[in-house]
Amino acid sequence: MLGVDVNPAKVEMLESGKSPILEPELDEIVRESNRACHLHATTDSAAAIQQTEISFVSVGTPSQKNGKLDLRGMEHVCSEIGEALKSKSAYHTIVIRSTVLPGTTESIIIPALERASGKKAGKDFAACFVPEFLREGSAVKDFFEPPFTILGGMDSKQIAPVRELFAWATTPIYETTPSSAEMVKYVCNAFHALKVGLRTRSDHSAKR
Repeated sequence: MLGVDVNPAKVEMLESGKSPILEPELDEIVRESNRACHLHATTDSAAAIQQTEISFVSVGTPSQKNGKLDLRGMEHVCSEIGEALKSKSAYHTIVIRSTVLPGTTESIIIPALERASGKKAGKDFAACFVPEFLREGSAVKDFFEPPFTILGGMDSKQIAPVRELFAWATTPIYETTPSSAEMVKYVCNAFHALKVGLRTRSDHSAKR
């Protein structure tokens, strides 16, 4: 596994077997993976693309003042990946993990990759959406014991490499379109936000 980050300090920490994120159990996983030479990191995204078969994209998509998601980071990463794909002959799979609005993979991400690479999705590369459902403080447990796994792709052939990667999962795996996978993630987030809102309101009422 080869991690990519623009922050040299984070890359240096991973290369030395230290986690740049404070999360229970993660330090041990990073340390053991580094010792076994299973985990490395770099700031060179182009080199990382050449050395790997699948790229997982997890960048922030914060809300703007008008409520829309800020996709500048996502578009920048897609452009970098696309540029690297120009000189790569082998098929490559891009897996989006960030929270985006339904339709984003097909209307923004795939076109950005095609423009930058000069290649065609489905023929030269695949772009899938596989949402993550991780909670702060229990992210490792949530990763290894997810309630379910959603694989969003344009067809079963494009999903195949990702399906193989998640073969270890013991909970249900569902295959669908990128838009449907994006919708599932958004609905789950909205439901969790609703629960927090109701609990906050309930606690406030109880104090009154």
